[in-house]
Amino acid sequence: MCFNGKTLLLLATLTISTPAFSTIIELPTSYNRTSPWDDLIELGVANYTETDCIRTCVADEAPRVCLYTFVLEMYAAMGTACGDCADGVMADCFQPQCIPTDSFQREVMSVNRQFPGPPINVCKNDMIVVNVENQMAGTGSTLHWHGMLQKNSPWMDGVPYVTQCPIGGTTFRYAFPVEESGTFMWHSHTGLHRPNGQYGALVVREPRSEEPWSEDLYDHDLPEHTIVLSDWMHDTSEMYFPGLPSRKPGTAPTTILINGLGWYLYGDGSDDSINASLPVSTFHVQENSRYRFRVINANSQVCSYVFQIQDHNMTLIATDGQPIKPVVVDSLVSYAGERYDFVIETKNASSEGSAFWIHVRGLGLCATNYMDQYAVLSYNTNVTELGIIPTATRPTIADPLTMSVVFNYPNTTCGESSEYLCVTDLRTIEDATTTDNSSIWTAEPDVRMFLPFGFHYFDAETFHLQGDYKGYQNNKGSSIRAGTMNNLSFAFPSEPLIFFDSPSDVDYCNVDNLPTDCQTSDNTTGSSSYCACTDVVVLKEGDIVQLILIDQSGETDDSHPFHLHGFDFYVLYTSNSSSNEYGYTVAEVTELVASNLTSSWSDTNIPPTKDTINVPTAGFAIIQFKANNPGKWFFHCHYEWHAATGMGMAFWVEGDMPPKPPGFPTCGNFDPLS
Repeated sequence: MCFNGKTLLLLATLTISTPAFSTIIELPTSYNRTSPWDDLIELGVANYTETDCIRTCVADEAPRVCLYTFVLEMYAAMGTACGDCADGVMADCFQPQCIPTDSFQREVMSVNRQFPGPPINVCKNDMIVVNVENQMAGTGSTLHWHGMLQKNSPWMDGVPYVTQCPIGGTTFRYAFPVEESGTFMWHSHTGLHRPNGQYGALVVREPRSEEPWSEDLYDHDLPEHTIVLSDWMHDTSEMYFPGLPSRKPGTAPTTILINGLGWYLYGDGSDDSINASLPVSTFHVQENSRYRFRVINANSQVCSYVFQIQDHNMTLIATDGQPIKPVVVDSLVSYAGERYDFVIETKNASSEGSAFWIHVRGLGLCATNYMDQYAVLSYNTNVTELGIIPTATRPTIADPLTMSVVFNYPNTTCGESSEYLCVTDLRTIEDATTTDNSSIWTAEPDVRMFLPFGFHYFDAETFHLQGDYKGYQNNKGSSIRAGTMNNLSFAFPSEPLIFFDSPSDVDYCNVDNLPTDCQTSDNTTGSSSYCACTDVVVLKEGDIVQLILIDQSGETDDSHPFHLHGFDFYVLYTSNSSSNEYGYTVAEVTELVASNLTSSWSDTNIPPTKDTINVPTAGFAIIQFKANNPGKWFFHCHYEWHAATGMGMAFWVEGDMPPKPPGFPTCGNFDPLS
């Protein structure tokens, strides 16, 4: 959802006075969390499309049913709803159902004709219910609730052919209790829909008295201060996939958007020939106050982003929904799928209407392509005011804002500098929960897995032989490749894994169970023998699992963010780059792990908890979690192109799962002669 002036006014009204909708549905004090369908029917949920849930979260208040209707649709950015927006009539850019983006006309996959899609703002212990109606003709889809652990609702995770069948020209109702607070996101998990526009914010608040920080850390936590960063292309993502050898657009994004808005800049943007009559996202604050902001990186492609606010420091207080001990920085780097919460303290404005640049610029390939974007932090202005431009010189890629204390910069050597901090410099706040879980990060793991990932490169001359159809990406020239983990390229099954009671019922593979047509692979290069299959690792309930992710992709400008469904994990170690082009070998990492790289953590020195971890270029990362959530859970690179060609796997965690929802749709192969 693009947070424009009209939207901000509405959201401010919601938090201060009358509710948005007339319907409030409170949950009973006791209901069946693992099978709530009878309770929802008795509450009349089937008779409503929306309910009121945006509110200040209060201790001991009854939780609510937070009901949304999401209509998935092929739609147009800068289409007929936008009037003369493209010609500089800014008011037209905020007409109902107008998606202005950077003023470029293209098809989008919208949700409720909003871009990003509708934000979800609820309180901890509420129940989220989303009625999805797919009006994209001939195109199946699912929605994933990124960061939601789904401990009582594994059927609701939204991964096609892992936890459900794709939603065709039909409806599907997601319903799950919200058992964790923090900043999350939702997005399509089907095909290449996410870069086409199907994503949005999901924020779960809790009473201030229940947060782990001092109550004077910040004054305001407002829905309008949620920031969604995303890459943007001037063609649909299908135009980019599997890719074109020489004709643009290639596989790189065109620009960056902030809450769906932005200027399209040419080259390094060092001149000011931009059309300032087109809107950028504006965040309104009052002077001498402390505000909590939430940044969601909904990026789909291979770039990280530097986020800065001119003349303002940021106090980081949470990552991926998990609280941390506050850390002050002036520059924040985030990767696809990550979320960060921070607090800013506004100044004593020298005059009414002071405004400051928010500058987001890409690193790696996106720096080479001069990708950056702007938003505005505006003091003492009305939320309905549009077109506010700071008087200060606009920062550019060639002349950026100063970076003094930088968090999460690519390939930072952790622990060696107070100016460049990395994820393992963060510390989880000790509380009753961490005390109970201390064995997770300090224990010797029951399962240790070395997971090299990268690409298999095909020979273009033999790849296109008749009758041989392998998934691939053509990223440039004659380069044809598929993503791999543990030298296996993940192929989705024809029927969701969650439908099966026993792993023996599924035709799956892993490194200990290779299909007969797969050859022994070679871990020393990024081009081992190709094997595509449904890579599933079976875990016992309660196992302490350590994953060592090793980048053997051979890409010099890209690092890889990996997202684990169903679990948070502790980040025990991240390495810097190997001198080897294809990164460390498994043998090298095995020797390093044996030297007690993670021995510094203790009951009082608690590593950060995340669900998305960036693995440094040609480096490796060590994460650890407890397999205490029975179900079938996807684990994958969060770059869309990499996951689409096989850079993923699934964990089958044994144990008792909640029963299948009544009428849950099925799918699978059909062969009447079998």
